[in-house]
Amino acid sequence: MRAVVFEDVGRVAVRDVPDPRVEDPGDAVVRVRRAAICGTDLHFLHGKAPYDPGVVLGHEAVGVVEAVGDGVRGVRPGDRVVVAFDNACGACWFCRVGQTQLCEDLLMIGGGPFTGGLPGAQAELVRVPRADVNLLPVPEGVDDERALFVGDVLATGVHAAAMGGIGAGASVAVVGAGPVGLLAGAAARARGAEPVLVLDLEPRRLEVAARLGLVPVDVRTRNPQATVEAATEGRGADVSIDAVGRPEAFETAVDVARRGGTVVVVGVYAGEVAEVQLGVYWARALTLRFSGLCPVHARWGEAMAAVREGRIDPLPLVSHRLPLEEAPRGYELFDRREATKVLLIP
Repeated sequence: MRAVVFEDVGRVAVRDVPDPRVEDPGDAVVRVRRAAICGTDLHFLHGKAPYDPGVVLGHEAVGVVEAVGDGVRGVRPGDRVVVAFDNACGACWFCRVGQTQLCEDLLMIGGGPFTGGLPGAQAELVRVPRADVNLLPVPEGVDDERALFVGDVLATGVHAAAMGGIGAGASVAVVGAGPVGLLAGAAARARGAEPVLVLDLEPRRLEVAARLGLVPVDVRTRNPQATVEAATEGRGADVSIDAVGRPEAFETAVDVARRGGTVVVVGVYAGEVAEVQLGVYWARALTLRFSGLCPVHARWGEAMAAVREGRIDPLPLVSHRLPLEEAPRGYELFDRREATKVLLIP
């Protein structure tokens, strides 16, 4: 089959690789209809996390079940499904309490050697271990492209909103108008938050924020803290969300939160270091919530329902639809911030 593989830091290619097959009774093999390029894939591209040359990239996919092992009961060949990017066991203590991202035997589709080394989903076929836990049937009336977002980025946005305890009337400031930030804003708005401001410096991404009904704030020309305070009667945001994963974004999220507010950190961090003045945090009575990986399994039901009912439409994020063979170009566009979301069509 054809697949997108990691070649070296800064370089991907489309190659022929062996077809995946059922290896364990709980496995399913899914024929991919749509895959996507995610910001996490860029971390691998840039060497922020280790990745082995020749391994298939990608962890966002929707498709049709092609084959299942003897132990699979929840899906069968021909079913349309979305794939959970974090492959959980479903049986350990963390899984039983809904914290599947902390699973004692966590794997990640296309996540590299530190997360089990499973081949990724930017391919014609993908093997999904523990299929009964990690495949979600797509309901009638939800098309492939909208369903695709439920297995990662939309569930992550829903998770960010939930972690902030966002409800009707809450004021929200999202730092970063990438896919996670935009959908965190959309999820906050779907929960009744008002206003929901999105802070970024890329005009294309801010245009998407506006199309989603969010308030775009261009930080090149407007001071983030002053703008958020002006929109919240001088208080600051009830909830701020760092959806970038850089120390300066975290600092901005802290700055724009009101006294007694909540700062949700959903951006991906690795070895970065930030200086924290503990007395300031203490005096402002701030609550910090770090997401880690998203517990997709705890959030994808809510995410799929929001899509099915029309409360969240992720399609405005899609800037490019490319054949799988053009994946290297898609990575370049995404890396240069000339794309908001790239879908790959095998």
